[in-house]
Amino acid sequence: MNIIHASGGTLAWKDEYSVNVKEIDDQHKQLFEQTNELHRMLQAHADAITLTQQVEKILASKAAHFATEEKYFHQFNFDGTAEHERLHRDFSEQIAYLQKEYASDINMLSAKLVDFLALWLVGHLMGVDQKYKQCFKDGGLQ
Repeated sequence: MNIIHASGGTLAWKDEYSVNVKEIDDQHKQLFEQTNELHRMLQAHADAITLTQQVEKILASKAAHFATEEKYFHQFNFDGTAEHERLHRDFSEQIAYLQKEYASDINMLSAKLVDFLALWLVGHLMGVDQKYKQCFKDGGLQ
């Protein structure tokens, strides 16, 4: 199932994805925007250097975002820390697999990454990220 379609659809932020922490919601929105931008670049047949730079931006944002969430997991003693961190590692391993599998084809890597991110982001936001909302709220994050 593709959330972003070749016809030009984009990954759209919905209020129901919010975890009610501005810093984290902004990071999630940035990942949506960067994924949409990579999709637009593919549609416009961007060159390999441009695609590679966008992929690197997404991966840097992902790393910073995971670090932010994990910092708060520990700060607020979130019960689901171990499981959530495992999911972050699994995500990173899946990205590493895609990078290895499509190392010689940045267009295919970008397309696979867009599909993977679209599904993963929405599923992760609606599932496991919602589990820490109350903990972070109780900790005073907004």
